[in-house]
Amino acid sequence: MDGNRHPRIRSFVQDSALGRWHMDLCRPCARLAPFVSQLWYGQGQVNYTRDRILPGGGSFLLINLGPTQYRIVAGPPERRVGFDGIWLSGPHQTPIDTEAPGGSALLGVAFRGHGLRPWLHADAEHSAEQTLPLADLLGDGVLRLRERLLETPEPAARFSMVEDWLVSRLLPRYAPSALIEWTLAAIESSGGSVGIEDLARQAGVSRAHLSRRFRLEVGLTPKALARVHRFRAAIDWLSRRDRIPWGELAGRCGYYDQSHLIRDFQDFSGMAPGDFVRCGKPDAGSVVVR
Repeated sequence: MDGNRHPRIRSFVQDSALGRWHMDLCRPCARLAPFVSQLWYGQGQVNYTRDRILPGGGSFLLINLGPTQYRIVAGPPERRVGFDGIWLSGPHQTPIDTEAPGGSALLGVAFRGHGLRPWLHADAEHSAEQTLPLADLLGDGVLRLRERLLETPEPAARFSMVEDWLVSRLLPRYAPSALIEWTLAAIESSGGSVGIEDLARQAGVSRAHLSRRFRLEVGLTPKALARVHRFRAAIDWLSRRDRIPWGELAGRCGYYDQSHLIRDFQDFSGMAPGDFVRCGKPDAGSVVVR
């Protein structure tokens, strides 16, 4: 079936000063929708050297179907780690720098906050702040999935293959608890501007208990996740406004003051808000840094 006419796939071409690439975005099937927000495939060439992937609160499965890409590990000395197979990127509070000097052909799965554990069969806290080959966790057998994808050029068939594999691994005993589902929804819907103590009280549990369950099922504490969502709400506001005073932005997004906003921008993007605004944006979740 033509990916452009598939009811769950939306395709477009990005052609700008930043480069030229084709993207297929796939809405997950019903079985995966509670755990996965989106699947995508992107192929093309960028005109910059390095981009920075910003924390978003979720996890990613990344399948490289093209030239070697690189994850940059901060030093000193700085290291470039080659990425050729299937990698898992767990929930992060820090940005990840990457390079794709030979172009890219990447299929990805974006998991919701509680979407990692049901198919990985491991507590999410073990993958937090980690980006590593999936074979290190599940064995070399997972590389067969990549081989099958390389033999299958049609986008819809590729997405279906990945979905079938993920669905086959779902185990009910790792399903997210009602407590985590409710709290995640509250944090996400508020853009992170919600008191964790208030959420624990409304849920009828202690803050310590809520934090323990979050580390197991999400990988981050609710406070850390709320910070990430507040930051993402702030950059969303920036993307929709030509100019907005930093003090006003801080107030709209639930920051105590402008200095609080600046600290979070430094932590999550590695730069001050003013510098962030001037950077190129390949998409809503990354910035050009070189």
